[in-house]
Amino acid sequence: MNTIQKQLIDVLRSFATGTKVKLNITDAEKEQLFALSKKHSVAGVVAYTLGLCDTAVQGEVEVKFAREYERTVMQMLSREASALNICKKLTEMDIPHILFKGMTVSEAYPVPQLRAFADVDIIVSKSYLSDIRRYMEANGFKHTLADEGVVNAFKRGRERYEFHNTLNVFNAKETEYFSNVWDNTVVMQGKTLRFNHNFHLCYLICHLEKHVYGSGAGVRMYLDIALYLKKYKDDIDIEFVRETMAFCGLEQFLNTILYVCNRWFGCELPSWVKPLEEEIYSQLCDFVFSGGVFGNQDKKEVFQEDLRREMSSGKRGAKLRFFISRVFPTPSELYRMFPKFEKKPVLLPVAWACHVGSVIKNRKLSNIKTIISADSQTAERKKEFLSSIGSRR
Repeated sequence: MNTIQKQLIDVLRSFATGTKVKLNITDAEKEQLFALSKKHSVAGVVAYTLGLCDTAVQGEVEVKFAREYERTVMQMLSREASALNICKKLTEMDIPHILFKGMTVSEAYPVPQLRAFADVDIIVSKSYLSDIRRYMEANGFKHTLADEGVVNAFKRGRERYEFHNTLNVFNAKETEYFSNVWDNTVVMQGKTLRFNHNFHLCYLICHLEKHVYGSGAGVRMYLDIALYLKKYKDDIDIEFVRETMAFCGLEQFLNTILYVCNRWFGCELPSWVKPLEEEIYSQLCDFVFSGGVFGNQDKKEVFQEDLRREMSSGKRGAKLRFFISRVFPTPSELYRMFPKFEKKPVLLPVAWACHVGSVIKNRKLSNIKTIISADSQTAERKKEFLSSIGSRR
């Protein structure tokens, strides 16, 4: 972890613990701190913690921080108001719905409006999706399918909603545990529900691991866990969380997250948490800061991660399987890319033709060279690192 990264952690620890922090840094380092905090979607938090919330403050970097603070607060207030209107409408339509992730996690922040989120995640029963789609499209929202067709996304300007009918988790044990979503809720208002804190924390940890195993996860996702633990410590049964993570095969990953949350943000540690080896901790720090809030989205890096995941099914033939899956997408992936063909299997050849035409039109053939150049040894090293922190398949 370099100097600027350490400074960012110091500021975020101050925010989490309610203590004061003073940074003795140059203007150039302030610029770097601003860039890094913005990359990890915590610039508003940093501005607030350092007292840079007023645009009248002196200095070019200070003004940047103040504007980021104002932008974050205004956007989140607007997003929250819009979401509450949607929830009110769902209640009027007699549709039970569960808010989770970003909008509810924000309530654990000392200043909720500083927890930025791009979309509002809502769970509804599948039987209500057609009614919801009609209402959303009638009110100017454009409908698309996400996550291989299992999420109905709606966008209007800067408003974005993702309607799920289940929690999108990774392995069979997680799917088994998180299938019972409706029995783990409490009422917020009307037909609007949220998860109880034990269930939601377990899901947040699994969701973080999903990102870690994929393209990665930035510092904000760890801050979410830390603030959630601090805010709801009297309602969280950490032994229950431990048992749940063990059931899901993620007890070692839970150990890693709790250790990091203690070291970075001062969270209390259960007696059973074991310290990470310094070499592994150093690798984890590099991994967290190597990308942005959702890891590294560089095309080459994404392909590298895809190859690593393919290797979990066996090293032999992994590159060929990886190549085929990228060049020849599955029917579900085709339906995600071209929603108009969903539930019309007879038109699958037409979807394939559209895919080929898109590849040629957008000059995506260059991706093939990037896929072929993906390095198996680099993928294997990443696989070993992830295994060392408890993220494995």
